[in-house]
Amino acid sequence: MARSTQAVFAVVATRALANLVRAQLAGRGLGVDWRLIESSAEAAVPELQGLLQAGQLDAVIAAGQGAEQLRAALPVPVVQIKVSGYDILRALAEARRLSPRAVLLTRRRLGEDILALKPLLNLDLTPLIYDNDADARRHLDTLARAAQPVVVGSSKVVHLAAEYGLPGVLIYSGESILAAFDAALELSRVARLEEGKRERLDRILESLSEGVVAVDGEGRVQSINPALASLLGLSAQQALGRQLSELAPELQLGEVLRSGEPRRDEVITLAGRRLVTQQLPLVEAGQQVGAVLTLQESSAIERADRKLRAEARKSPFRARYALSDVLGESAGIRAARELAALYAQADAAVLIEGESGTGKELFAQGIHQLSRRAAAPFVALNCAAFPESLLESELFGYEEGAFTGSRRGGKPGLIELGDHGTLFLDEIGDMPLPLQTRLLRVLQEREVLRLGAAEPIPVDVRVIAATHAKLQSAVAAGRFRADLFYRLNILSLPLPSLAARGDDVRLLAERLAQDALLRQGSALPVAALTEPLLAVAQGHAWPGNVRELQNVVERMAVFLAASGRLQEGDVRRLAPELLSGMPRSDMPLAETAEQLRREHALAMLAECGGDKTMAAHRLGISRTTLWRLLR
Repeated sequence: MARSTQAVFAVVATRALANLVRAQLAGRGLGVDWRLIESSAEAAVPELQGLLQAGQLDAVIAAGQGAEQLRAALPVPVVQIKVSGYDILRALAEARRLSPRAVLLTRRRLGEDILALKPLLNLDLTPLIYDNDADARRHLDTLARAAQPVVVGSSKVVHLAAEYGLPGVLIYSGESILAAFDAALELSRVARLEEGKRERLDRILESLSEGVVAVDGEGRVQSINPALASLLGLSAQQALGRQLSELAPELQLGEVLRSGEPRRDEVITLAGRRLVTQQLPLVEAGQQVGAVLTLQESSAIERADRKLRAEARKSPFRARYALSDVLGESAGIRAARELAALYAQADAAVLIEGESGTGKELFAQGIHQLSRRAAAPFVALNCAAFPESLLESELFGYEEGAFTGSRRGGKPGLIELGDHGTLFLDEIGDMPLPLQTRLLRVLQEREVLRLGAAEPIPVDVRVIAATHAKLQSAVAAGRFRADLFYRLNILSLPLPSLAARGDDVRLLAERLAQDALLRQGSALPVAALTEPLLAVAQGHAWPGNVRELQNVVERMAVFLAASGRLQEGDVRRLAPELLSGMPRSDMPLAETAEQLRREHALAMLAECGGDKTMAAHRLGISRTTLWRLLR
């Protein structure tokens, strides 16, 4: 049954006090729903429990020992109607009007200051104490046989006194009853606030997929959410009040209860499931009153970890190119594309061999894009670009305080950031031997150990390595570990040089020229660039491969967009390195190149109207270099 929106009080009282309650509360707007139970405290318990189960009881008001009995029997606030000094004085004054002799019959001795009122009241006052009803009856029987005074006391005492023919005066006043109601209102208000907090907390706990349990200082369950109760195979009500260790011996909070120290990230197996536990002390008002334990599926933590890693690396670690972006129809490049597509379906390490500028990273990205790891990160690192100490921290990461200047909280390495994706290690042959050893362990154990860490981190990463040199020679010379070489060279992918690709040079030049002219905002035809360029470059070996071709095309595009024309003579001046295949007969190659650069500088200076600063800027050189060329 739903709980009443208005506070509900029950007043438990015997006859005399019950009459006073009726008289005092009749017609008063107290803002509460109250009901009077005219009986002893013991007899009222079943009715009160029924009201409680129906959600129709917020507080109980009773007097004397009855309040103490009800407090022990009920889980709701019990307010005791207290006797004030004013109540005693009023009752004694009333007794004086009835008789010059009075007896104050109570369970506890009142202070000497009450006896000091006897002369003021002109009252023969005798205080008596009783322990139980039989004791009270014995006193009353003696009084009835003797002086027959007025008896002042509780409702029960007044009721018993009437049985012996003695007049009685109730020690309680209407003000005491109203004060008890005020106290009950405040207690119920606080109790409802706390209950509201508990209900909100219960709803939160019920919504959690993680298991949560709180115990008291003895290890007894005080609160448990449905997720954990279901895991234990019982209901929350069945778990309450029982020892947690009895419900599940794996869930031990004894150490936290003894030491008050939290225990975090411990892995247990419960009901056949691997769970990560957090054990925390429960502290109230500076004192430990229990402990809290939470459980989470290890797989959920791993999924969250992957998502966090993915968010952290979403922008920088992605592949931009596919194998379809590899241009060329020569036999060598077609074979390389077909082999790369085949390797993409596997998950073994790949070693790409080829000269600098042959597109090793392009192929690595294409393999990643066709693999089952395509949605995961593609992390690239040039092993020749870092000194050994920096390369180690970049590759493996570090814990906080691992070295001077380390970032607070530590830093994950590229291997760790590439989890579930692909790690591309360019120029692997330049990796120092100590790091080769650590990389070999990553490949063998599938885990990475940060600098300064004690526990390794599991990783699932595919490694694609690239080298411009033959690693077998480095192995023979002792510069590269043989075991690492064989770990990397499971799938071998050799790339042809540009010089070996025949007509692919024209195809690549046309595509690169198209892109370069577009960047320059030029609408000139591609042939205006490629025809003079390829005419001059006939027989050139392209030692820099596609990267060299791209640089030369970009240079020609800048000149063509600015001048509107490009002739073979311009190509010779702008790219003297292309003349290596066709030297002049009258001077050495070095002198020929120097002469072409000087002619180009003079032409640019003329275009700039003799402004050397502008000419140097357009040439991409310093004024000093320009002066040297002009000399």
